Amino acid sequence: MDIVTLAKYPFIQEALAYVRERGYSAEDIAIKPAYSRVRVRGKKRVLEALSTANTKEDVPLQPEEEMLSYPVARMLVSMLHDNYLLRRYAIWEAKRAHAFLTGEKDDVLLAVGRDFGLNARAEEKGFTLHFTDYLRYSAPIRDPAWKLISRKLVKGMVYIRKDEYARLIEEAVREKIQSTTSEVPAHIAKQMKPYADEVLAELNKLKGRMSLDVGGEVSREAFPPCMKYLLSELQKGVNLPHTARFALTSFLANIGYDKDKIMELYRMAPDFREDLTRYQVEHIMGAGGTEYTSPSCKTMVTYGNCYGKDGLCGRVSHPLAYYRRAARAQSLKMSAQK
Repeated sequence: MDIVTLAKYPFIQEALAYVRERGYSAEDIAIKPAYSRVRVRGKKRVLEALSTANTKEDVPLQPEEEMLSYPVARMLVSMLHDNYLLRRYAIWEAKRAHAFLTGEKDDVLLAVGRDFGLNARAEEKGFTLHFTDYLRYSAPIRDPAWKLISRKLVKGMVYIRKDEYARLIEEAVREKIQSTTSEVPAHIAKQMKPYADEVLAELNKLKGRMSLDVGGEVSREAFPPCMKYLLSELQKGVNLPHTARFALTSFLANIGYDKDKIMELYRMAPDFREDLTRYQVEHIMGAGGTEYTSPSCKTMVTYGNCYGKDGLCGRVSHPLAYYRRAARAQSLKMSAQK
């Protein structure tokens, strides 16, 4: 690959080899004045991952500088030891790579895919790869369309479109970044601390804007186990799949949450974007003419969103029915105690 292409995918082995062959060291990048723009860009990579709006570069970098900014960003994330930051940054890099991949020629997609063990072949209308490679990176994607049973499978080979292959690589990038961190040497961390402090300040601001209080007239204690679980995952900064977001949003809307309160719940989502989330919430709440009801228990099971089933779950067929029964029982209990 040429240097411009490598700068788009700095996490692949060819890009790492390029950096090593030219003698760049983490210490030089972190300390020497010649790399000041690289350090600023590395910091911006992480800040963009925390941002809720699209940002633009004010100083364009050369491809080689852009490539070097990636290890700077990785160092900053590692220094802060925050799992939420790590997840959010991994998703940002993965989605950035996906945006590039969708515009690449087949040979580049195949080359990047091979770096993650995806040995695919280009076909007339897409790609084929062995079902074991497909399952490795499609498993975390909760959409039923990604289940192997929904795919064309011939002699162990799965047929997918070009955009779907790019999506698998996106998942591979996310997993690699999220699962591979290393401690930054103390003398390098000392030099990088001012940049890390800026990132930490923004991270704390974001966490400070969170509002995961689900009290008030709505009782969280009456929530069905599935909705309690989804809320707890949001609180931990876990990126919920689309089906889970729809289920949670529609449930909260159905029991009386207003739009702004629901929006606040999603601010901890690693891939949160103000405009997109607002559109989705408003759409579910009826802006398009249809106010959606939360999915039934059967649908929750189908999409893999049923968690912690308890005794009451066995007597109802819908999360809203669970909530009404639990809330009524809770109200009667409180009245009896007065």
